[in-house]
Amino acid sequence: MTNTLMPAAPGTRACQSGVSLIEVLISVFVLAFGVLGIAAMQAGALRNNQGAFEQSAAVFLAHSILDAMRASKQPNTDPDKPDRLIVRAGYKTGGFVCNAGAIPDTADALVKNDLARWLTNIQSNLNGGVADDNACGQIVCDTADPNLCTASVRWNNSRSMGGEAAQVVEARSRL
Repeated sequence: MTNTLMPAAPGTRACQSGVSLIEVLISVFVLAFGVLGIAAMQAGALRNNQGAFEQSAAVFLAHSILDAMRASKQPNTDPDKPDRLIVRAGYKTGGFVCNAGAIPDTADALVKNDLARWLTNIQSNLNGGVADDNACGQIVCDTADPNLCTASVRWNNSRSMGGEAAQVVEARSRL
């Protein structure tokens, strides 16, 4: 059998032996575009992970103040129900409170310490640890049943993808 390929004309290449510079540039561009997409996806995942951490911390903080309230109940002054323990009145905040300086003066030392610790934990664990008026707490108890209370924690969750500027978590419990 004989080789039927024609010899290359003088000054031309018979076959390509390698890749051209254009092919290399295109493949580098495609690779760079993919790496940038992965980096953007990683940044979004980190933001959402921080938002999920803050939401978990808010739920924990709301339950922690309810547990502190449950642990420090006082005897009832109602003569019809003398055996019943009730929540101390100083825990009710009357609105969102953002720092320990706004705790009502009517609260006793135990209540002030619990609320100050709670508000400090809210400020340090939410909003990335930035102490401002975005991370606050509120406690509201039912007037008919003082042992039915709701603890609310508010913070700025706008850094998360689809997060709200005023995210609120509420926990309601009969103490």
